[in-house]
Amino acid sequence: MRILLVTHYFHPDSGAAAVRLTRLARLLAARGHQVTVLAPMPHYPQGRIHPRYRRRLVHVEEIDGMHVIRCWLWATPSPKISRRLPSQLSAMMMLALRGLGVPRADVALIEGQPVFTALAGWFLCRLKRIPYVVNISDFWPEHLLTVGVLHERHPVYRLFRALVNRTQRGAAVITALHPPLLESVEARLGKVADGRVIYNAVDLERFRPGLDTTAFRQKYGLPQERLVTFIGTFGTHMDFEVMLDVAAHFNRREDVRFVFIGTGVQRTYVQERLQTPQLSRARWIDWLEHEEMPLAWNASYLTFWAIRNHDLNRKFLQAKVYEALASGTPVAIAIEGITTQVIAESGGGFTVPFGDTQGLISAITRLLDDETLREQCSRNARAYAEKHYDPQHVADAYEDALRAAIKGRPPQPAK
Repeated sequence: MRILLVTHYFHPDSGAAAVRLTRLARLLAARGHQVTVLAPMPHYPQGRIHPRYRRRLVHVEEIDGMHVIRCWLWATPSPKISRRLPSQLSAMMMLALRGLGVPRADVALIEGQPVFTALAGWFLCRLKRIPYVVNISDFWPEHLLTVGVLHERHPVYRLFRALVNRTQRGAAVITALHPPLLESVEARLGKVADGRVIYNAVDLERFRPGLDTTAFRQKYGLPQERLVTFIGTFGTHMDFEVMLDVAAHFNRREDVRFVFIGTGVQRTYVQERLQTPQLSRARWIDWLEHEEMPLAWNASYLTFWAIRNHDLNRKFLQAKVYEALASGTPVAIAIEGITTQVIAESGGGFTVPFGDTQGLISAITRLLDDETLREQCSRNARAYAEKHYDPQHVADAYEDALRAAIKGRPPQPAK
């Protein structure tokens, strides 16, 4: 197949979407498909174009058998909508214009978020009469309601909803990372003719237990204490008030150190709290390149996080779950919904309700003080990842969805 992938994030961007889509594109190319990637210049999460790609409108290169076309965008590190909107609009315009010169593909895979990049893909597919698959990885535009500023009748929300609906209605196939995402699409559009749930995967060779983390610890000045880590984006959905209160509880334990790894819109709040005496033993490390992530998980005695209480957050499974389980890193999470089900099924750790600071403290204490329990959770986590998160199975599913889009046939039964 000649496949066009339209995405806002692609290697060397970091973050879950870039990792997931780059891995999928490589696997499809390795299977003999002609894969063309259309994406903005790498800029995530720092909000600055990668040095190698600066001062050019278009950059074309061959990577692992893929033809990668990158277009300029106005990048910004600001989380403000007044800055992010022009950035995404610039990406949409450049992708749409440059995409006019891309030879017609047999089928396209369009990443559904952000919506303006998806609109560029939709425009090209309509113009060139390319059947396409839309991949849904986030609750958008529903996520706009979680910040508490917009409501369902707000003109801005209604505009984004109309744009999202436009890109999704014309899709031959809609794929979603887990069932609630597909349900949210059908709540807006009605029953989807060909909707498929394709769970995420993880590189089980790179993300595995037993890696030597000596050099990693030395590079970032991490002592040989047991590290309790948070690794990921400091997004608005994360409940850092709870997490930092939990870290403060353990501040006097000299055998434990809390480490917050990542960046995002709550970075300033986290850094300010870490300057207080109650968190003198906790520290922050900036965003790591994806190549170092397996070492960060292996250096973690256990990992923890807390999510804010919102209905949508009950339906979302974060990418860090996959990496933690594959690395055999036990988890303690304040969350409810689908993540709770996965962790219970895996036996890889514990979850407590939203906002339950004391419950999270108790879960972490159990894992710290019971070495046998901690080792059992580690083994359970890895075994679950090996069974459920094989990237080749995911590539099989997307390959079938793309073929179905070309042929207009119904989904094939699961193997």
